[in-house]
Amino acid sequence: MTAEARRSQILDVTHAIVDAEGFHAATPNRIARAAGINRSLLYQQFGDPAGLFVALIDREVARAGAQFAEVIAETADSGEDGDLVDRFDSVVKAADACPATWRLFLFPPQGAPPELHERLAQAQEVVHGYLMGELLRIYPDLSDPDYTARVLQAAARELLRLRLSDPDAATHQRLHALARSLALRAAAPAR
Repeated sequence: MTAEARRSQILDVTHAIVDAEGFHAATPNRIARAAGINRSLLYQQFGDPAGLFVALIDREVARAGAQFAEVIAETADSGEDGDLVDRFDSVVKAADACPATWRLFLFPPQGAPPELHERLAQAQEVVHGYLMGELLRIYPDLSDPDYTARVLQAAARELLRLRLSDPDAATHQRLHALARSLALRAAAPAR
């Protein structure tokens, strides 16, 4: 196995343990045993467990970021309010395709290092800025785009959590209908 393939394997094993039981369960001995490697290889590849966790977080941030960028690129430029709902639908599909990646950020596991929370805060700011820009593009006279974007972001985050935790109840159709209703209400003029 190449060094890069071995590194990826170690990250995959670590991610599976973290996803199932939290960061505290991903001990060097357990990871090495599950990966079928000598524990010293973990230290050669990542320096220490903290380095391994940061490498995992950075890989998953890149993965989720690439999925988000792909969603934006695929659904860009129709100029309608349905864009936001279509993009949300695509994000739901991305979460379905890589649920462990999205669970890492939507349900930060027990014992998560501070880097996870830092990356999560950065990602949330990027999404907030994107939503605010889209709301202003679609509804130029929106009275409070900042808080509207925050409310829509919080609602989308909760709907994604529901999808990941109970996909049988949180169906695509149900989430789509809720997202459409929320988007229309959030952008409606104040009375």
